[in-house]
Amino acid sequence: SAPRLLRGLLSPDECAALLAAAVAHGEAHGWGSLHRKYPTVDLPVAKLRGGGAVVSALQERAFPAFGRFFGEAYGPADALVMRDCFVAKYEAGGQSGLAGHVDASLLSLVMTLSPPGEFEGGGTHFEHAGRTLSPPQGDAVLFLGKVFHEGRPITRGTRFVLVALVDKRGTVAPPPPRP
Repeated sequence: SAPRLLRGLLSPDECAALLAAAVAHGEAHGWGSLHRKYPTVDLPVAKLRGGGAVVSALQERAFPAFGRFFGEAYGPADALVMRDCFVAKYEAGGQSGLAGHVDASLLSLVMTLSPPGEFEGGGTHFEHAGRTLSPPQGDAVLFLGKVFHEGRPITRGTRFVLVALVDKRGTVAPPPPRP
């Protein structure tokens, strides 16, 4: 199934607030790599100031779109549950991208947090669709979690994205608790 674009998932102000919270937390406590198989430089949204409101906004605004975009098997919204939600950081000269993989979730979402002009390159590449999507700040790419995809490398600056991994309630064992 083809990835879909959800415009205006978060406003520029909401993106800026989440990004500021992530950068402040990273400066105070360091960035982690919480995923063993495909490590990213990331922070869990739940640990960030305002993180709970962001998760609620995703549930309210993005969860209904999964069923609309991919069919009734991927909804209704109240049957979906957040498996994981984190901010990932990609830097030219550091971890600039992420190798091809499938997610450990039924559904996935990648949303650009960085404002325009902060980075060049990047995007989420979908091999089966032969396309790379790099939406502007606040827009998100929604896709089936088992679809092979990769984070294309950035060539300049720093790119921050919000990643949400979503499952259907009762279909998958709950994820292990985060440290």
